[in-house]
Amino acid sequence: MRLGIVIVLVVGGFAAYVASRQNLEFDVPLPPVAASTDSAVIARGHYVVRDVASCTGCHGDPTQPDSVLASADVPLSGGFEFHIPPGRFYPRNITPDSATGIGTFSDGQVARALRDGVGHDGRALLPFMEMQGLSDEDLVAVVSYLRSQPPVHHVVPWHRYTLLGRIVKATVLANPVGPKTTPPKVNPSGPTVENGRYLVESVAICWACHTQRDYRTGELVGAHLAGAQMPDERNPKRIWAPPNLTSDPATGRLAKMSEDEFVARFRMGRLIPGSPMPWGGFSRLHEDDLRAIYRYLKTLPPVVHDPGPAYVDKP
Repeated sequence: MRLGIVIVLVVGGFAAYVASRQNLEFDVPLPPVAASTDSAVIARGHYVVRDVASCTGCHGDPTQPDSVLASADVPLSGGFEFHIPPGRFYPRNITPDSATGIGTFSDGQVARALRDGVGHDGRALLPFMEMQGLSDEDLVAVVSYLRSQPPVHHVVPWHRYTLLGRIVKATVLANPVGPKTTPPKVNPSGPTVENGRYLVESVAICWACHTQRDYRTGELVGAHLAGAQMPDERNPKRIWAPPNLTSDPATGRLAKMSEDEFVARFRMGRLIPGSPMPWGGFSRLHEDDLRAIYRYLKTLPPVVHDPGPAYVDKP
């Protein structure tokens, strides 16, 4: 009897704790960012949003799946559904629509969402948009580009958490995720390791797919950029295996690829139908940026890890 009472009290207390932490607010200062109307700044923002960061893959209009896969300039009106163990999640409408998008948000609020993982209402955002390391220069460029887009009125459903999702939100993902180090003021450039590190780690966020995650919590559990397995959101029977990007002689993709071959491969675009790799945008990357990415990846310590064939279809 006493044991039963203790169990009820513990479960009830934990339930109350989880419930109390569903809508925590955080007082994080707004970055001093103001959108620019300069065409060169907006063009850089277009390059970052559409080609390097491939924001279209999550925020693009889900009624245009072929165009989204091609990284075409579809409206960033949100609504695609991610169905994972913590729940069903819907990337937001990030067009300047005042009723359903970011039209009423200040430039600082948009910048804070990107830089510090805090929404316009002060609540922590889910760390799906892992671009906290954007340079100050690119942060302005992205906000400026988003402001330049035509507004699209599109209501996106609110996230729907499972019990596991509510527990994760109250514990593992309770706090907003900001930059790990001080972001650079100006984005690096040229075919340099420094630029490659910036693009891989902070803009294209290659590690988000090429490092194994625990899909119950979203935590990274595998060696950095050493390959992974991930579910296909559009085909529940398919498991993709982003390859090992280290130079391990036996299992690393870059061990067998020259710099020129690396650049040429990106120019080819998508070769495997349905591949989640945003080849459409990546095929348009500047050559200096592709060479920078290759040179940075070649500096990674080799890791022995074979994630398997490109994809496997479950029965």
